[in-house]
Amino acid sequence: MTKTDQLVDKLVRFRQLSFIQIAQRTMVTLFPIALIGCIAGVISYVFLSPSGFLGSVLYIKRWLPTYRFWRAISNDISVVTVGFLAPYAAYTSAQLTTRLHRGEIPSAGITAMACYVLVFYHGVRQNGSVIDMRYYTANWFIVGVVIGYLVGLVFVRFGQQTTINDFQLKSNDILKSAFSNMKPILLALTVAFIFHFSYAVIRYLGIDMAINQGIVEVLNNHSNYALTMLISLLATILTWLGFAESLSISNEMFRSELFANLNYALTHKSNVHVPYPFTPAALYNGFGQFGGVGVALALLIAIIWVNHHRNQRAVAKASALPVFFNTNLPLMLGAVVMLNPLYLLPFVLLPIFNMLVASGLIMLHILPPLVYPVPVGTPGILAPLIGTGGDWWALVWAVLLLIVDVLAYIPFVKIADRVEDWLQGQRKVGEPHARD
Repeated sequence: MTKTDQLVDKLVRFRQLSFIQIAQRTMVTLFPIALIGCIAGVISYVFLSPSGFLGSVLYIKRWLPTYRFWRAISNDISVVTVGFLAPYAAYTSAQLTTRLHRGEIPSAGITAMACYVLVFYHGVRQNGSVIDMRYYTANWFIVGVVIGYLVGLVFVRFGQQTTINDFQLKSNDILKSAFSNMKPILLALTVAFIFHFSYAVIRYLGIDMAINQGIVEVLNNHSNYALTMLISLLATILTWLGFAESLSISNEMFRSELFANLNYALTHKSNVHVPYPFTPAALYNGFGQFGGVGVALALLIAIIWVNHHRNQRAVAKASALPVFFNTNLPLMLGAVVMLNPLYLLPFVLLPIFNMLVASGLIMLHILPPLVYPVPVGTPGILAPLIGTGGDWWALVWAVLLLIVDVLAYIPFVKIADRVEDWLQGQRKVGEPHARD
């Protein structure tokens, strides 16, 4: 057995772990919901927003006076899909867990969703919203999966297998079936309430606000090159772990540096010698996010190019529009990138590689620093061109880096192909595969 076969065998064993099976099946199950929500989001903030990439290019305000109405509609679709993906994940994860270990227990899913909402639903702070939407979005996807998995295990241990598919059952039989699972329902909700109470105390005492204020104060100070790389690395690792873009490197981070750079460029009619050439927002958003976190555009191209599974190629093609506009969530779920150790190295290291190359080019004055504002939803491959103020060499280098990223992803996509073959029973480790 070759080293590659040994790696495939280890990856297969990892994929067969109970929690990993549940997490990855939850990703695939919710892929259509995430895809619809992300496409609606792209329409909202890229096309229908005057500050969006296409909205600004096409002057949406001039020829579509009702753009606010249509943007609100598309944003509503995005909110009820991607905006509530974490509790959806809790429901799906719990259902899958009970099916895997015990059988059908319909109340497990709704209990898991209730537990998730209970943990993060708070009305203790005055003049504050009882629902903090940031805890319900895809940013907390993995938390929903974990809560659903744990609730599912509670039902596996203490619940009774029931069914709601038999319409011949009488109402008394249905009630008896429901009461048979009151123990795991109460147990799960009690544990959730303990977390709810603890978090409520933290919010009531203002501890979370103090922490947020401390973080804001740090981000209002000046960054340095090592901090830029560290923040970028942390953001990418968190995304791979299932906190989908929970640490967003936006223009609000170290904004004093961004303003200083822009002011210098406008005053001196040049952005070559700006005071802060290596800001996190400029380097990471300019060269580390071609298609979203983890250079998702390169992964998408590699999957379409060399993957031999029709479903995987279909996922990549369906995700092309959001990924092109730097929204990689559908690809992360459908291609099972989150929590997949095979993709960890390229997913985390390729953005850092791109940033190191870009910073070297800036240091040698081959490229000017990125200082100009980039419209929301600008395709990652165009961000260096716009951020440098129209330097075409920035676009050339971005394309070259993307090509390198695609080539770097290809070996990992091929190994993922072999893992899928093995899991589907199409061949044994070490055997060649045929294109389906």
